[in-house]
Amino acid sequence: MSATLETLHAQLATELQTRYDLAKRPFDIPALPEAQCIVIPLIREAIAPILVRNNDADEITDMVLAGQNRVRIIASKLKGVERRRGAQILRALGMGGRAAANKAFVPKDRKPSEVFDLNSFVFGDSGTGLISGKEYVFPIHAAVLYSDAVSIQPKRDAINTVFRQGGIAEDGGNFDAEAQKSSSNIFTTYAVNPGALFVQSIVLPGRRLTRAGLDHLLLSIGLTGAYGGATAITGTNLRTHCAGIYWGRLERAINAPQEMLKVVEPAMDAAAALGLLEQAFRAEYPQGVNTAAATAALDALVARLESGAPELLAQYARASEQVARLFDAWFLPTGRDAT
Repeated sequence: MSATLETLHAQLATELQTRYDLAKRPFDIPALPEAQCIVIPLIREAIAPILVRNNDADEITDMVLAGQNRVRIIASKLKGVERRRGAQILRALGMGGRAAANKAFVPKDRKPSEVFDLNSFVFGDSGTGLISGKEYVFPIHAAVLYSDAVSIQPKRDAINTVFRQGGIAEDGGNFDAEAQKSSSNIFTTYAVNPGALFVQSIVLPGRRLTRAGLDHLLLSIGLTGAYGGATAITGTNLRTHCAGIYWGRLERAINAPQEMLKVVEPAMDAAAALGLLEQAFRAEYPQGVNTAAATAALDALVARLESGAPELLAQYARASEQVARLFDAWFLPTGRDAT
C-alpha cells in the first residue's frame, strides 16, 4: 500500500468517541465532526444491459447535465447495493448484519448495539425500538455521501430499444385462448448498452470514519458488481473503477458529477476517463493517491478478506466493539428516562 494512503489512514481517528454531552439529556451523541473531506471518484461501466428507471415503466431516467441529456442512476440505487454487500461481509465474518436492510428494529429490553453495526455507521441507518416501554426512532447519519451516477455518453448514444411481451401462453404464442384474442401486453422499453460509462463521487465529510470504516467501505465497493435497475434485470451488470482517493480540509467543486463530466469525453474508454479524472482531482486536492495505488490497495483488501487475514479480522473485531459502545452510549438513557 502506498505511503500516501498510509498517511490518510494515520489521519483517521482510531476509535469512535462520544464526548459531546447534551446538557439537558442523560446521554451522549458522537463528537461533532471536524473539517476534512475525502472523495473517491468512480467510473461505473455497464458490462451487460441495464434498466435505469424510476417512475416511468418504459423510459430511462435522464437529466440534462454539462450540456447534454444523459442517463442518470440516482444515488440510492448504487448505494443500496453496496450497503447490502457491506452487510453480507459482516455476516460472513459473524460481526454484524443481523438486521435486514431498511428493517431495523430494536426489541424491548434489547440494546441498539444488537441491531446496529459497522455497516450502519458507514452507510447510515434508521430504525425503531422500545426503551422503557416507549417507542423511539433511532436515526444514524451516513458517514459517506453518494452522488448520482451520470453517463459520460449522451442518452441517445447509450441506450437501445428492447421489445418486451407479457402474457405469453404456455404454447409460446401470444393468443389468449380464454379471451379469444391476442394479448395486448406488448411494449417497448429501453436499456442502457454495455460499454456505457457513468461518473460518480463518494464523499466522506468531516472526520467521521475510522480506518476500519474506510476499509469496510472500500471492500463494499470493490466486491460489488451486481446492480438491478429493475426486478427483471439482475446479475453482474456494472464494473466499478476507482480513479484514486483524494483529501483535504475542505470539499472542492470537482466532486460534483457535472464538473467531472467537463473533463471527460463521450468517446473515451474507461482507462482514458480514469486518467483525466485522476489529473483533475490531483490538481484540486492537496493530498491523494492515484488510480493504480487505490486499485492495488482495494485488490489487496479483497485478497485479505478472502484469505481470512488475521489482522483484518482483528480490525473488524475491534470496530465491532467500538460501534457497539457508540450506539449504546448514543441511544440508551443513563440514570433516568430518556424523555
